[in-house]
Amino acid sequence: MSRARLHHLAVVVADIDRSTKVYCGLLGVHPTTEVLHDPKQKVHVQFLSGPALGDIQLELLAPDGEDSPVALALKKGGGPNHLCFEVRDINEALQTARQQGCRVICEPVEAAAMDKRQIAFVFTPDEQIVEFVAAPTDENE
Repeated sequence: MSRARLHHLAVVVADIDRSTKVYCGLLGVHPTTEVLHDPKQKVHVQFLSGPALGDIQLELLAPDGEDSPVALALKKGGGPNHLCFEVRDINEALQTARQQGCRVICEPVEAAAMDKRQIAFVFTPDEQIVEFVAAPTDENE
C-alpha cells in the first residue's frame, strides 16, 4: 500500500450528544461536524478534534436502528470500534489487505460523513475492524 495515515478512531456510543459533552469536557476537544446521518452505513456520526487527539479525529458512532452494523457493538457495551486509515488508492488498500489475510466486509461506498469520499471495511485475521477512506481528490494527484 503506497501511503496511509491514521485518520480517526471510531467509538460506538448510545447518545452522541451526551458523549460529545463528555469528551469535550474530559479532553478539551471540540466537534468538527454536526451530527450527520449516513443511511448507507445506518449510523449517526459526529467527529471531534483538538490538541489531545493530535492529527487524528475521534468519530462517535450511534446506530440508527436495530439493523445498524454497530447496534450489536452497542449491545456489548460500545466503546472503541475501529481504526480508519486514509489511503490514496482504496482498491490497492483492499488488495493489500486481502494479501495479508483480511476479509473485506464492506466494498467501497460513498460515505456521507466523509464528504462522499469512498470508504471500505475489512476484518483482520484477528477479527479487528479496519476502515479505509480515500484521500481527498487533490491529494490523489
